[in-house]
Amino acid sequence: MADRRWHFIPATAAQCWLFLGVGAVLLVSSILTLTGTEGRAPVPAVIAAVAAVALIVLSAVGLVRPKLRG
Repeated sequence: MADRRWHFIPATAAQCWLFLGVGAVLLVSSILTLTGTEGRAPVPAVIAAVAAVALIVLSAVGLVRPKLRG
């Protein structure tokens, strides 16, 4: 049977850096949105913040451990 794996970590170092930058911008944007609202936090901003953290973690893993890429 063929080896089928899901690839979550970007394949190249350039993609890791790109994902890291996108994750950082998305996280800052979500934080600014969450701090600017009063009352309950908007759900899309919370989801975007979680996705941003996931992007940052996966790209950092790809940069630290090159064997785990793509």
